Amino acid sequence: MKIVYSRFLFTLILFIIFLNCSKEDNSNTEISPSAVSSESDQNTSSSTSTNSSESNQDNSSTTQDYTGFECDNWFYNLLRPEPVSVDNTHRYYKYSWQSDPMLCLNAYEPSILGERVEKVKDFLSWAKKNMPNILPVNVFYIDQVNASAESKLQHTTDFCNLVRGSDEVNSCIIESNDSWGERSHGAGVYGSYLHKGADLMIYDDAFKHSGGVDEGMYYLNHEYFHTFQTGHMFYFEENKQFGISIDLEKKSPPLPFLPIWIGEGGADFASIAMMAKQNLNIDPFEEALTKLDQARRAMEGSNSSFSLKDFESENNRINDEYFAYGGGAMAHIYLWHLNEDNFKKLIVEYYTIFAEKYRLNPQSGWKDAFEETFGITLESFYSDFDAFMRQDRDSQIAIIKSSEEWENASWK
Repeated sequence: MKIVYSRFLFTLILFIIFLNCSKEDNSNTEISPSAVSSESDQNTSSSTSTNSSESNQDNSSTTQDYTGFECDNWFYNLLRPEPVSVDNTHRYYKYSWQSDPMLCLNAYEPSILGERVEKVKDFLSWAKKNMPNILPVNVFYIDQVNASAESKLQHTTDFCNLVRGSDEVNSCIIESNDSWGERSHGAGVYGSYLHKGADLMIYDDAFKHSGGVDEGMYYLNHEYFHTFQTGHMFYFEENKQFGISIDLEKKSPPLPFLPIWIGEGGADFASIAMMAKQNLNIDPFEEALTKLDQARRAMEGSNSSFSLKDFESENNRINDEYFAYGGGAMAHIYLWHLNEDNFKKLIVEYYTIFAEKYRLNPQSGWKDAFEETFGITLESFYSDFDAFMRQDRDSQIAIIKSSEEWENASWK
């Protein structure tokens, strides 16, 4: 048995080396300014970036034509540059891609993904114009059930090259082998690979629900917003630098702390807001109503001590629902109901001050950012929102904005 296993590992490693030298049947597309919809006034096919064949220790940059370029040839192999400055808490970086962060789509076996590939490209073009990110996003799109073994291995290899160091890639691939068919959509960026940009994992099963492709766009919008959230957790607006906490790197947590109800509820809320502007066959009011009903189902049978506060670090499934998602989305909807200006604050402004607040107070930076952004103490908000969630359904529906209000609300 040990001999067979050793031979398997040896064969697998040879196969990986072969794939790294020759990529077949995979589509790697950069969504650069030139790929944005015709509404954009940009018409260049060039981008500013670091040449991976040069040393990037000095963060030098060069302009190249990336028409038809394969994203992983550049992003996945980037080395972290030297920090431009260091203080008592952070190391600060400027990356060559900051002037124009690219969105890269890696579509594996596009022949079996069909027109859904174009749907994903259309979304990325929309996002590039309407919700531009502050860091590159590497999108990985595959049919995790029907794709060939070769494509699955290539997908895993590319992803592991992005999120792991070179000495961990092979172990990452082996660890991931058994998860196909059960993988969940996900996105974000950790400090360890911030210099390469965020990852966004979307699987074709997202678009195969009973509501069709447009219903599946919820997942793509949700995950894209996670890249927006997590990127801003490292970004210092005043000096336009990314800062990585020295203390976090010593302790190895992936991110500064953000409550689950804000992270997941915020992505659900932003997903509805973004879809409302994409000419999709969805009704944003009905989408919000779905979140309310998810939250209500999670609360069935609960006592008076049930609180949103319980879902800062817990993501328990209750009555087959995750309250951090539905309840978190309703918390955002409730805050919007309190003040029209809170719409933009929920999607953008809370995150733009997050890094600064975290640097001042790592233990409660997220809380300080919340209270400054919304002008309400966190405890007061919890008390008011918990009382609201115990009201009857009709009273709760009354605060949900109409579809027209969702469509007209602006985060710009």
